[in-house]
Amino acid sequence: MQELKTYLNEVTNVDEASINAKKRNIKNVQKLKDFLQCGGYREVKYFHPDGKTMPNGHGIQRGGYIKECKDNTEKFELDEGVHGEQYGLSKYRGGVIVFATDVNAVVLSDNKILNKIKQFVETLRNRWGKDKIVHRAITRFNNENEEYIGAYSLGNFFKGRYVGDNGEMYSDKSVALEVDGLSSASLLRLAEILATAFQQETVLVKDLNKNKIYLADAEPDDRDINKLLDEINREVK
Repeated sequence: MQELKTYLNEVTNVDEASINAKKRNIKNVQKLKDFLQCGGYREVKYFHPDGKTMPNGHGIQRGGYIKECKDNTEKFELDEGVHGEQYGLSKYRGGVIVFATDVNAVVLSDNKILNKIKQFVETLRNRWGKDKIVHRAITRFNNENEEYIGAYSLGNFFKGRYVGDNGEMYSDKSVALEVDGLSSASLLRLAEILATAFQQETVLVKDLNKNKIYLADAEPDDRDINKLLDEINREVK
């Protein structure tokens, strides 16, 4: 009987250890999936020009706030001619991606002075070479995805104003890309690629498929990935 109890205790202990290990592995795998998949975006529910949240005041104040948000969502101008040129993908409406050409959100160097210099150089590169940068980003998207971008329009399609989470300004001076014929998932993936290409932490996305507005993050860099891996290794130990 004692031998049986000892055996049961050993089996129970092994099972508990296995279960705990599996739980940790599932948790860590989910972390990596969330980090590496195209999930770096969040919906902007209240598209206020100054990035303000819903006020706690009376109904009139809240009503004025909602109207300002609604008016701002209607400040996207579309080039409908692009839609007819997309290759057989008319079931999707695509959307507009707005990104500032000023590099002011990404840290390019730990040295503050050197970082400012590098940001200035990158800003000039973005302004002068935006057409080539966008073309390379589109080419990369087409090579990596099933959906294909055959036509797009580059210009100033956002006539409103919005202040992002990191204080970055989106306005009528911001360059915008209109792409039709893309699903919501592909539109956000393209936004991620563009944010990386233009050295921005985030870009503004108007999804015409769902009639929603998002802030989409750039792709994670090696420092972010290494930080996550170190965190997972500490948990395993």
